[in-house]
Parts: sequence; structure tokens; C-alpha cells
Amino acid sequence: MGMLKNITCVDMHLYDMLYVSYLIPVTRLERVIPASLLPAEAAPGKVFITLVIFRGKTSGAMMIPVPHIPFDQVNIRTYVIDPVTKKPAVYFIHCGISGAVITFLYRILSRMPVEHTNLSIHTVKESDGTYSLYELSGLWHGKFVIRAHERARHVDTLEPFSSRHEAMVYLIDPLVGFYDVGGTMRRLEIFHKPLDPRLCYVSEVEFPYLVNRSLVEADEILEPHNIMLVPYTPFRIYLPPATFH
Repeated sequence: MGMLKNITCVDMHLYDMLYVSYLIPVTRLERVIPASLLPAEAAPGKVFITLVIFRGKTSGAMMIPVPHIPFDQVNIRTYVIDPVTKKPAVYFIHCGISGAVITFLYRILSRMPVEHTNLSIHTVKESDGTYSLYELSGLWHGKFVIRAHERARHVDTLEPFSSRHEAMVYLIDPLVGFYDVGGTMRRLEIFHKPLDPRLCYVSEVEFPYLVNRSLVEADEILEPHNIMLVPYTPFRIYLPPATFH
């Protein structure tokens, strides 16, 4: 395992973060997760796959000039065991970003093979801050749309996790991510404070990427295991990513 020393970091503000998670058989991910990583099973033979959707804005960087550019992003990720910390981490299956400039910067700074994609996020909030509507739409490997609505201000224990803390550490608080770049594995470290998500439900979901690749079945796509929403968090990415062998 080779590690490169971190030389800088990029700070971002992330808004309207929606997590749409499906609990699927781990066998569906055998061709997706590299052999060097073990899936983090949440239940015997089961692992989560999550769509993470958010608005972002770069806020600064150390040593590298980064313009303050807003963008929308959707990540498709699953969960693995970090061989370094032995804690849950994420493996990025695919990522799409709305802005061409920030897509280019992402590729240069993180070496992540992100795609420029057409997507937009629209939210409707009540006077108390409740999200009466969260809508994602766009065109990325087919037309997609997600419409979600806030159900509760806080999330309690989620099965199959034994506690709320365990669920949060697994689903939304991992601080390490892996991704493949032309056959070379990269390990990226990030930081944000523990998140306090809200609970949502969906009224519509179309996401061809998941269905066409048999990651989520057509009759499962409208029934995620859980949907969580985080209104805002500051977010830090440490660069460069390490090469992982």
C-alpha cells in the first residue's frame, strides 16, 4: 500500500444533501467493488448503495488557487471496509457534476473520473425550514428524477443497525472514499463534523443508471430503504489522494 503525503486541502460548503439508500444483495456489487476492498455488509449478505445529491460551492484552498464556483453533484456510492482504519468507508461507483469548469477542476485536483452531466436541484421550504419538496431532475445515462419530502426532523435507529450512531457512522459519516482511475485505486480523505440528518420519503424515483446495471431492480427503485436529508455542512477534502495497492 502506497501513501502520498497530503499537501493541501480544499474547503467547500455543501447544501441540500439528499441520501437515497437501497439495501441490496452484496452479489450485485461483485463486478463493481475491486478485489482489494471488502464490502461493508450492513446485514448478512447485504450492503447499501446510496445516491448522494447536493449543491456545492468551493470556499477556498490551501496552496492551490480555486475559484468560488457553485455546482450540483450526484454521487453513486457503496460501502467498504477501509484496510487502513478498519472502519466503514465508501467506494464511488460513479459521479456526475453539473458545471463544466468544476468538473474539470475535480478531475485535476482529485483525479476522480467525474462526468459533466445535466442536472438541477429544486427545493421548497416551509416557514419553519421543513422541506415540503426536494426535486432532482436531469439527464445522465437516461432521464432521471427524484421527488422527496421531509417526514421527521431527526432520524432514530434504522434497521438493520443496532443503534443510531452505528447507522450514521456507516451511511453518512465515513471520512474515507475509494475510487478507481484507469485500474489504479485512489484513497481520498475528507472531514466534516458528524451530521444530524432529517428523515424523508419519496413520491417519485427514476434513475436508469442503477436499474440498467442491475444494481437496483426496477420494482425496488421506488422503495428505498431510507432517505435522509442534511440541509448544510462545511466539508474539507485532503489532497492529493493516495495511491492504494
